[in-house]
Amino acid sequence: MVSAAVSTVTLMKALGKPMYELDAARGQQTGAPVEPATIDLLDVPAKAAAHGFHEFDLSVYHLPSIERGYLADLRAAFEDAGVELFQLLIDTGDVDSADAGERNAGIAHIKRWMEIAVVLGARGVRYVPGDGEPTPETIRSSGEAFRELFDFATDLGLKPATENYRHFNLSAGNLLGVLEHSERDYGVIADFGNARGPNKYETLEAIMPRATSIHAWAEVDDKGNLISEDFRRCLTIARDNGFDGPIMLQYGYPVDVFENTREVWARASEMREEVRAVFGDAVSNGA
Repeated sequence: MVSAAVSTVTLMKALGKPMYELDAARGQQTGAPVEPATIDLLDVPAKAAAHGFHEFDLSVYHLPSIERGYLADLRAAFEDAGVELFQLLIDTGDVDSADAGERNAGIAHIKRWMEIAVVLGARGVRYVPGDGEPTPETIRSSGEAFRELFDFATDLGLKPATENYRHFNLSAGNLLGVLEHSERDYGVIADFGNARGPNKYETLEAIMPRATSIHAWAEVDDKGNLISEDFRRCLTIARDNGFDGPIMLQYGYPVDVFENTREVWARASEMREEVRAVFGDAVSNGA
């Protein structure tokens, strides 16, 4: 069933817009919020549940610690709130290099995050090739890396997915080419925001038949009013392609206008009503 859900991207301003990165040598996250945070990540699952959201995507950029005790506390927070950690979004790690050494380092990095996803109790993981330039050679080699990563993920009990995210995968043709070369049944996140541009709707039409979840970004006018026509067109593409999964209500463009004209949960609720307007009674809260 289609469900309306949220992620740490939805809450990035409330979390202080953190950009944590893995220091593998030290075995810890480094970084800090760049703005004052108004909510702690450990309190997010309960807040999400209180507003009727019961599925969640967590970006590694927004995870402040990978210490076992912290991961256990965060997992317990999701479980106690009855919120499923749908995917750990692995936003780092490059496997798109033609150089075997660089590609293997990226594979090892993503595998480490997969192991952390298991500790967190995540259902799945999302990763992408990287920001390199797609060529027939790098599409083939990225597909081979995705084959190895898929097998590693499924052995851990995780469901792997990719997304039209970062340079290599922005084109639907390149994304689908990597998956074809992987020879594996990947999930796909269809991201409205990353499809922005003159070919936005064509990109969504191309990847939506494979979509297992959606990252839904809205457009707003200069007063912060949501532009329903664009948002509903994207949602209609999903509906008409038989989409059946969680729709993560992310954020809006322009970002500063979107985040400064309404409170975070009011934004999410407004976007959820747009989802209901398109999908009707098919929408649940994932409870």
